Amino acid sequence: MGSVLPTYKSDKSATRIDIALLASALFLQRFSLPFGDTFLNLSLVAIGFILLHEFLSGKLLIQYDRLLWFLALALAATSSLLLNFKSMMLTGYFLFVVFYSLFTLYRPSTSDQYKRTLQAFQFLVMLLSCLGVAQFFAQFVVDGTALQNFYWLLPDILTRSPAAWFANPRYFGNGILKSTGMFLAEPSFLSQFTALGILIEVLEFRRPRCLLVMALGFLVAYSGTGLLLLLIFLPLAGLRHAKAGLAGLFVVLFMLGLFATGIFDPSVFTSRVGEFDAPGSSGFARFVSPLWLAAKNFDTASLQALLIGNGPGTTKTFGDLWYGGGQLADWFKPFYEYGIIGSFIFCCFLASCFRRLRCPGLVVAAIIFGFLFLQTPLTVAIALCTLSGSEPRRHGIDERADTDHPSAPNRRRFDLWQPLPRSTPRAMSNEIL
Repeated sequence: MGSVLPTYKSDKSATRIDIALLASALFLQRFSLPFGDTFLNLSLVAIGFILLHEFLSGKLLIQYDRLLWFLALALAATSSLLLNFKSMMLTGYFLFVVFYSLFTLYRPSTSDQYKRTLQAFQFLVMLLSCLGVAQFFAQFVVDGTALQNFYWLLPDILTRSPAAWFANPRYFGNGILKSTGMFLAEPSFLSQFTALGILIEVLEFRRPRCLLVMALGFLVAYSGTGLLLLLIFLPLAGLRHAKAGLAGLFVVLFMLGLFATGIFDPSVFTSRVGEFDAPGSSGFARFVSPLWLAAKNFDTASLQALLIGNGPGTTKTFGDLWYGGGQLADWFKPFYEYGIIGSFIFCCFLASCFRRLRCPGLVVAAIIFGFLFLQTPLTVAIALCTLSGSEPRRHGIDERADTDHPSAPNRRRFDLWQPLPRSTPRAMSNEIL
């Protein structure tokens, strides 16, 4: 049994893979490749090939409970496809099944290796923040639109996608561009990732320089989605850890100080509150319109459509018919396309993938919340959450309580890498190659 588990001679090998996954999720999301009658996001291609190579190399495992729920999800998606078959649905079906199959993979990891993965994510977020700040102030000297599009040096086919409006410049005030960090699809994503980075920093590292850089990146995005994440999860982090509360207060005071100096305009953030009552706005499209579409679907759909769904890739057509933009909420997509049964299985599948992780619980909650309501790309969750083992986090990343014991290193190595005793076969039965 012990020979079945993959082992790394060094955690650095696993860390390099995680860095490649995170860099693909963050720096390739603006670029696409033609795929049938649509375009395939380049970040998905890179992540898929990386994980496929690692799996074929014997370095990744498939977890039984994730696999079983995925098979049920694939069956629900296939049933919806066959009962509503149109050739245009094949692309959406294929992408849905292939993408979520990646979440069944996992790799035994040490606490030190996962700590380096988080540090890599923080470094990449800081890099995007620096690019975002430079992009914001550079627009007062050069053409901001040309800068955001890399002065049109890249082939047009790489930057086209069904959601090409994501890459269009976002303005506020007197024609001032919101920053995207150059490589992100829209300012909302820079705001969300910097907010996620701030949350991780206050929970695990609390480095003042990193917090300041990410706070600046958050501000130049001028987006309400990241603000919503901070308003919900930063107070929860303070309630859970006193030191995290002090670090969070430091970030808040820094932002308030910048607002007081007039460098940043706080009204751009406070004005977003009224979007929930304004049809056509981002907040309305993400939180109100999907509820309208769900109610409309209950009124107009057949019993089969309610239970099995209307077929892969049909959400946008329905959203555009009744209210454009309602498909921005990712929770509505599985409900409409795969029905009540499929959406229930989808929730169970996600629950099986996001349990017993090394990732801090509040970070997992923030990622799931962002995915369901804010369109946070779930690709980043593969490296941060589902790929890094399934051992429970008892004392944080560095497991301080364990390291106090003189035999802790040997005990932790036995838990992760050594074959289990014959008296505990149940722990091993959750893993297969």
